[in-house]
Amino acid sequence: MEAIRRFFRHSLLSYRALFGWLNPKVYLIVMVGMPLSQLIFFTFLVNHVYDGENLAGYIGANALLLCVMNSVFGMITVINSDRSSGTLQLVMAAPASKPALFLARSLAHMANGFVTAGIGLIFGIALFHISITSGQVLALIAIWTVSIFSACGLGLIIGSFCLWTPSMHLLTNLLSSILLLLSGANYPLQVMPQALQFIAYCLPLTRGVELTKAILDHGQYDNMGLYIGQEFLLGCVFFALSIGCIRYAAYLARVKGSMDLS
Repeated sequence: MEAIRRFFRHSLLSYRALFGWLNPKVYLIVMVGMPLSQLIFFTFLVNHVYDGENLAGYIGANALLLCVMNSVFGMITVINSDRSSGTLQLVMAAPASKPALFLARSLAHMANGFVTAGIGLIFGIALFHISITSGQVLALIAIWTVSIFSACGLGLIIGSFCLWTPSMHLLTNLLSSILLLLSGANYPLQVMPQALQFIAYCLPLTRGVELTKAILDHGQYDNMGLYIGQEFLLGCVFFALSIGCIRYAAYLARVKGSMDLS
C-alpha cells in the first residue's frame, strides 16, 4: 500500500514541479487557451470544406488531438527539465525501478491530456450546437484513455532524444505536425497513399480518431474492442521501447559528458 501511495505522490509532485501550475494563469494559457485555439481553427476549416457534414466526428477527433500538448510536449519536458536543472543524474542513479518511475511521471500527463481533450469536446459541442448521447460519451472515455496512454509512450521515446540533441523544439513540433497530418482527424484516412496509411496505424491516436468519428457520426461500435486492444498493445510497446531508449541515451550522455545542460 505504501508503494502505491508513493507512486501517485511522486506522479503529482513531479507534475507540479514541472509546470509550476500553482499559478492558474499559466496553466490556463498553456493547457487550455492554446489547445482550444487549435480546435476552433480546424473545426471552422472542416465545417467550411465539408459544408457541415459529419461535423461532430471532426470536432471529437480534433478534441482528442489536443492531448498532444500533454502526452508529447509534456513527456519530453519531463526529461528535458531534469537535464536543465541538473537532476537527471540523480534520477538515473536512483535505485528505484525506472519503468515504474517514468510511468508514475507520465500519469499526470495522461490525466491532464484527458482533461484537455474533454474541455475541447465540451467547447466544440457548445460552440457548434452538437449533441451526443451518454453511450457515446462512455465509449469516448474508453477510447481516449487508451489513445492518450499510447501517445505518452511515444512522447517518452522522443523525450530520450533530449540527451542526444539540443534541437528538441524542432523534433517536438515535427512530431506534433505528423500526428496531426496522419491521424486523419481533418479528412478521411483512406484518401492518403497506402504507405502513409501504414505509417499512420503505427502511430498513436489514429485508431482513436477513427473510432471517435465512427461513433459520433454514425453510431458504429464495430471495431471498438479490436482497436482499443491494438492501441493498448501499441502503448505498451512504446513504453517498453522508451525505457531502453532512455537507458541507452543516458549511457551515451555519461560517456560524452552531456548528461546535464548546466
